Amino acid sequence: MSVWPAKPFRKSVFIFGASLAFAFCSPAARAADAEAVTVDTTFTVRTPPVRLDRPARSARASVVLMTGGDGLLSLDATGTIMASTGNFLIRSADQFLRHGLNVMMADALPAHPTGLNFVARLSAGHAGELQGFINAAFNRWSKPVWVVGTSNGSISTVTAGGFLPALAGLSGVVLTSPVTTLNAANQPTFNLYASRIVVPTLVVWHQDDHCAASSPAGAAALLAAIPSAHKASRTFERGHSVATDPCGAFSEHGYAGIEDKVVKDIAQFIRRED
Repeated sequence: MSVWPAKPFRKSVFIFGASLAFAFCSPAARAADAEAVTVDTTFTVRTPPVRLDRPARSARASVVLMTGGDGLLSLDATGTIMASTGNFLIRSADQFLRHGLNVMMADALPAHPTGLNFVARLSAGHAGELQGFINAAFNRWSKPVWVVGTSNGSISTVTAGGFLPALAGLSGVVLTSPVTTLNAANQPTFNLYASRIVVPTLVVWHQDDHCAASSPAGAAALLAAIPSAHKASRTFERGHSVATDPCGAFSEHGYAGIEDKVVKDIAQFIRRED
């Protein structure tokens, strides 16, 4: 079921194993084709090889993907992801390319050797890192930049949208399966940032998400707390969960089996806003 605002808008899973690689449709891809890269907290951008069974579309905008969990991508020296938890956004990078969105997959290293926790994701230092990712994406592609987070990565996305002063060059944010239940020390900061988000915002959840930290009711409450005049929600159902952990990447929390539908709707929202 979709829930879209009445006001008109403004203008495959990858194969996991010893290694995981992303990238272009062919070495001769046109400069205007959507591109997938990885980036770390030194803002070094790398272009690992990628396989697509269909060509990427001409790029309309760019997304900085903030993974869940600890935010670590396990990159090698070439920027290729060597091991993966199967995070929804990261395994769906090729889907974003097919919808004409450049993809920048952000790693927590080297600034956060043990990964990103709640405190780090809500910190001024992390806001600076998010600004660096936005700058890197715009400098590379000169397209509108959106920050898209899932699960714990949605906490980073709330920081991107609600940290003051506002991050420069941020066109909008997308929160999927957002973690909304934090500990007592960090909940007030999270709530404050959410109450400041005025950029276009899409909140996405699965109606059967049984992860305690990211309930559908919590996602709906988060949407209501965001003051943006250009906000919308999208709810999903079904799929084929193969996870025993309700917060796992291949559960309803991670949109197992319906990745293409979820990414299609995210891309549609971004295109309508930009």
